[in-house]
Amino acid sequence: MRVRSIAQRAFWLVGLVSLAISAKAQIGVTPYSSQGLGQLLRPALVHNQGMGGIGIGSGNSLFINYTNSSFLYKNNLSSFDVAFSVEQNVLQREDASVSQTNGGLSYGIFSFPVVPNRWTMSFGVAPFSVVKYRIQEDITIGGSADEGLQVIEGEGGLNAVSFSNGVRVVGNLGLGLRISYLFGPITETRTVLLDGFQAQRTELEDETYYSDLIFEPSISYGLKLGEKTLLNVGVTYQPETQVRATREITLRTVPSITPGESIESGSGERDITLPSRLGVGFSVEKSLKYLVGVDFLTQPWEDYRSFNGTNDGMRNSYELSVGGQLIPDITSINSYLARMAYRLGFFYRNTPFVVNDRQITDFGLNVGFSLPMSNLSSTNIALEVGNRGTLDEGLIRENYFKVSAGITFNDRWFIRRKFD
Repeated sequence: MRVRSIAQRAFWLVGLVSLAISAKAQIGVTPYSSQGLGQLLRPALVHNQGMGGIGIGSGNSLFINYTNSSFLYKNNLSSFDVAFSVEQNVLQREDASVSQTNGGLSYGIFSFPVVPNRWTMSFGVAPFSVVKYRIQEDITIGGSADEGLQVIEGEGGLNAVSFSNGVRVVGNLGLGLRISYLFGPITETRTVLLDGFQAQRTELEDETYYSDLIFEPSISYGLKLGEKTLLNVGVTYQPETQVRATREITLRTVPSITPGESIESGSGERDITLPSRLGVGFSVEKSLKYLVGVDFLTQPWEDYRSFNGTNDGMRNSYELSVGGQLIPDITSINSYLARMAYRLGFFYRNTPFVVNDRQITDFGLNVGFSLPMSNLSSTNIALEVGNRGTLDEGLIRENYFKVSAGITFNDRWFIRRKFD
């Protein structure tokens, strides 16, 4: 029996737990994240991101199939995938612009086969949504001539700790189920600064903490078009879910008249409604040679209900992703470039966010590649450039550039051998 050292196994497990504790959604910052749960991030790993985010209708043995768990059974190696991202946003409004850069850990995912070529499990942590915005507006206090400035700031987001299973039922028919525990706070702070009283300000802090389980069953099927060519079809579905939310509102004056004084003006607990989500994907692939695919996602955000019982003015959203991958010759001995994976893709999102009766859209182009390492492991890189929003009607347009980099470690763990 070949056994990996206890220290090495413990390193990866402890590393994954550390990610679960420390990972925060620090990417995808946008002023359009003030509605609902903020900007939702798709469960796409770096290799998916390089192809426009596709993955519902595709999967292979070298990378963890996290987007559609029904493809997990193809992962016959024990794998650990960890990544980080850096994103630069340029926000434009009429003739003014501001640039900001954010980044951090993206995810940590571990998978291993329970029954090779039949049943694979995975678990990990990844951001589910991100909230980061700052809005300034001039105000006049009602019933008086006092004028001032109101600053509205939001931050936070939800993380997801997920446990997934993928089973091959018969032939190329796969069934999957991902169970995710959502948790995390979203905080909005409103600060009022009155002219002539700049040394003192009033703050209203509204913090809501979310925590609950969500389920996403999935199915996939591969139809043979040739000896090594498949037409893959995949479907994922996240049913409408009631998510527990605890809200606390605090009103304070800074500096306060009495040191440390604050007024609790409200707190409570209730469920919010997270709308269902349906994803459908198709791809044509020749195993470890080429892949071309299309994904379509839709989510009825008009069914969303916040803590206040409203849908925050959001509308139904959809997303279309198209992408592909090419590996010239994965068995090449003489050419490292021939063993690399080259990826290209794009996406178009009609987001649920609405400002001035205008639904915000998001469009991006993606390029990616994988650098082979030993034991079928690889270093993965994805580049994304896109724009979100518009300058029409005084709105904000964002131009952003994102770099994601990760490492996929593959090896045969937990395999009993006849000889050492």
